[in-house]
Amino acid sequence: MLGGCYFIKPCGGLAAGGSQGARAGGAATLRWRTLESRRRWGGVRQRGSSEAGSGKAQAVGSNNPSDSRNSWPASSPSSAGTPTASPVNQYSRDIDNLPPLPSVSNGLRLPPTAPITWTFMISYLLFMLVIPIIALLSKASTTPLGVFMERALEPVAMHAYYVSFSCALASAIINAVFGFLLAWVLVKYEFPGKKWIDAAVDLPFALPTSVAGLTLATVYSDEAILGRLLESMGISVVFTRLGVALAMVFVSFPFVVRTMQPVIQEMQMELEEAAWTLGASPWKTFTDVLLPPLLPPLLTGTALAFSRALGEFGSIVIISSNFAFKDLIAPVLIFQCLEQYDFMGATVIGTVLLAISLVIMLLVNWIQR
Repeated sequence: MLGGCYFIKPCGGLAAGGSQGARAGGAATLRWRTLESRRRWGGVRQRGSSEAGSGKAQAVGSNNPSDSRNSWPASSPSSAGTPTASPVNQYSRDIDNLPPLPSVSNGLRLPPTAPITWTFMISYLLFMLVIPIIALLSKASTTPLGVFMERALEPVAMHAYYVSFSCALASAIINAVFGFLLAWVLVKYEFPGKKWIDAAVDLPFALPTSVAGLTLATVYSDEAILGRLLESMGISVVFTRLGVALAMVFVSFPFVVRTMQPVIQEMQMELEEAAWTLGASPWKTFTDVLLPPLLPPLLTGTALAFSRALGEFGSIVIISSNFAFKDLIAPVLIFQCLEQYDFMGATVIGTVLLAISLVIMLLVNWIQR
C-alpha cells in the first residue's frame, strides 16, 4: 500500500502482500485502487505478513499514543459483542469485492461510428480510384504484349513522354523555389495588399485551364507587348516547349505555397532567438534551424505540383502547337488517339503514364521517410 493505494500486479496479486482477489483477465494490466484509507483508517501500514493475519497494525505519522487517528487495535468489540475486523482484513475484503478487470483484446477496436466512416471511405476510394484504375488495366491487358510494347515504345510516344516529364519536372522545381519564397513572405512579413496576393494564389484552382491557356497565349504572343519584348530577345513562348512549361508552372503554383504556409506559421520564434543568442548568423539560423523541418512539406508540395503539371491538358492544348517531335505531350497524344478512334493506343499510353507516375510517387514517399 503506497499512500493509501494498492498496486495490483498484472497477474492479479497485490504487490504489498494482500489477497489474490483481483483478476487481470487478459494481457498485462495495471490498476490502482484508492480505498479512501486516509479518511477512513488514517496512515496505517502493514508491518508484515506474519502480523497481517492477526490484524496488528502500527500507526504512521504521529508518535503521540493518545492520537486516535494514528493507532489501531487488532480488534475491538462491537456493540453486539463480536470483534470487528482489523483494517488490513477490511482492505483485503474490499479488494476481493472489486469487479473483475475488463479483458484486453489484441484485436482492432473501432469506435461505434467506425462502420459508417469506413463504409464511406472504402466506397469513395473504390469508385473514385480503384475501379477506374482496374478498368484501365483490364483494357490494357486485352492487348498482346508484343503490340503493347510496340505502341508504348514508338518514337512519337517516347518523345511525348520526354516532353511531358521534363517540362513537369522543370515546373515543379521552379514552383518549389518561388513557392517557398512566396509562402515565407506571406507568413513572416506584413505589407499593403498582402490579403490580395494571398487570395490570388488560389486563382489557378478556380480558373478553368482552357481560360488559363488562352490568357497565356494572348499575353506571350507576338502581338502583345510582353511577347514582342521577348521576341526581340530571341525568346519564343507560344507554340514551344517553354510555353508548355509556363502553363504547367501556372496551374501547379498554389500547391507549394499552400503546403508550406501552415508549417511556417507553426514554427516558433523562440528557435530563431535561441540560435541568435548562441551567435548564429541569420543564414546559419535558416539553414541549420529552420530549413530541416521545412524540407518534408516542401518535398510534398513539390510532388503535388509535379503530379498536377504532368496531368495538365486544357491550357497546354491551346498554348502549344501539338506537333509530334516538337512540343507534343502525352495527355494531348492520348486525346489525338481518341480523336482517331485509336482506343488501343490511348489505353497503352495512359497505362505507361500511370505506371511511371506511380513509381515516382512511391519514390517520393520513400525519400520522405
